[in-house]
Amino acid sequence: MFTQPKSILPKQLEDRAYISFYYDGKRFREYNGNRLNLNINPNQCTAIKDKKRLLSHLQFEFTKALNSGWNPLAKEIELPSLLFALDAVMEDKLSTNLCDLYKRNLIAVTKMFKASLSVAELKANPDQLSLETVERFLNKFQSSERNYINRRRCLGTLINEMVRRGYATKNIVKSTKTARAKASLHAPYSADELRNVLAFLKAHYPNLHLCCILTYGCLLRPHHEIRLLKAKHIVKDCSQIQLSGSENKSKRVRTVYIPDYIKPFLKERLACITDSETNIFTLSLEPYSVGYFNLLWGKARIKMKESKLLRLNQTIYSFRHTAAIQVYQKTKDIHVLQQLLQHSDMIVTLNYLRGLGEVSEERLKEVMPVL
Repeated sequence: MFTQPKSILPKQLEDRAYISFYYDGKRFREYNGNRLNLNINPNQCTAIKDKKRLLSHLQFEFTKALNSGWNPLAKEIELPSLLFALDAVMEDKLSTNLCDLYKRNLIAVTKMFKASLSVAELKANPDQLSLETVERFLNKFQSSERNYINRRRCLGTLINEMVRRGYATKNIVKSTKTARAKASLHAPYSADELRNVLAFLKAHYPNLHLCCILTYGCLLRPHHEIRLLKAKHIVKDCSQIQLSGSENKSKRVRTVYIPDYIKPFLKERLACITDSETNIFTLSLEPYSVGYFNLLWGKARIKMKESKLLRLNQTIYSFRHTAAIQVYQKTKDIHVLQQLLQHSDMIVTLNYLRGLGEVSEERLKEVMPVL
């Protein structure tokens, strides 16, 4: 049981103002918002009017806290320092099965965030992080919406993990301003463009050709699933690619059927491989770095544009998008496409098609039920 907080404002400015209430028969006097992790300090004001305004705010916050179940008698949890929490969370993240690019992003954000904080802020507990401090850090990454979103997401993930582990009680990043990235367009290929581009890549960039034809024919993701393919993932007759949950983005066991037009290229690769752990692109046990296909594509794109084989916004991912459009036009079944793309939710697949311009709001309107 508790009484409603009352504000006590002395007539003299130099006398301390406070909030008074009883909880289970014990009297409490609160002179600031420290107990609620709020920066409210009426006694630091130099004018009675400001002091009264902040005291009223303090009274409101304590009333809200008590009505929400806050217990001033409960022993306060001792939280570790922000530096300890960041290091502990990062150590755990780096030991999990996350992609290399995501790990590098987490490492970079952690390093930059630490550098932006003072020694006192690093020694304080995570709950003492102010919104102003976090927003000042994130505002450094406003060169593009995507850059800001990625940095905010990484920092939010780290502090969310602190909350889960009990190192913090709130995620201040959730209160920072959000941003919405502009959708990236990966223009699909026409039938003629597809044949011409693949013919060019086959003649000049065999590894890139194999990557692109697998992206198109098997709808695999080029930079992670295809780049890491080993001989053991391909069934002996080259009819299937089998990936475990840890080897693809969906985190589920995945079996992909290989079209006949891809089989000759895979058989040619496998002919010179004896160890099942061998990567089919490097022909060694180690795969290429995550940016390998992007680097090759950058070189090939220059030549293809000079030869007018490539249009603006056509990329490696355009092969996957072209295939998705063809499957949808052939089946008109979003569930089938969802399974092929290995999307976690059908909404993701619907947004995917809408982003490609294949499903418009008008077409969705046309199929709505009538009465």
